[in-house]
Amino acid sequence: MADIEKLVEKKHWDKLKKKYLTGSQEERLELAKACGLVSADETVNMLVALMQDEDADVQVAAVESLGKVADDHTTAKLQLLLSQTPKENTRLAEAIREAVRQVRARQ
Repeated sequence: MADIEKLVEKKHWDKLKKKYLTGSQEERLELAKACGLVSADETVNMLVALMQDEDADVQVAAVESLGKVADDHTTAKLQLLLSQTPKENTRLAEAIREAVRQVRARQ
């Protein structure tokens, strides 16, 4: 786990994409969390990709991290995801609403 955080902090984007973006569920989850530590275009791009993950925990972690590092341009992607989220998926919907609030609060 600490390896992924170190790679994010050192901004080794290619290694992260190749090894972890399509890795195990645990690796993708850790990547989603670690990307919330560094505000950079590359972390936002990885988090947007992870928002579409088939695993609900990875999706929520990616959305939560986007709330920490994304800018106002990303809120449109978050709102699109919210509109496509089934009503019964309240956990993801609430995470998206909170992320949008966090991004807008920084503007």
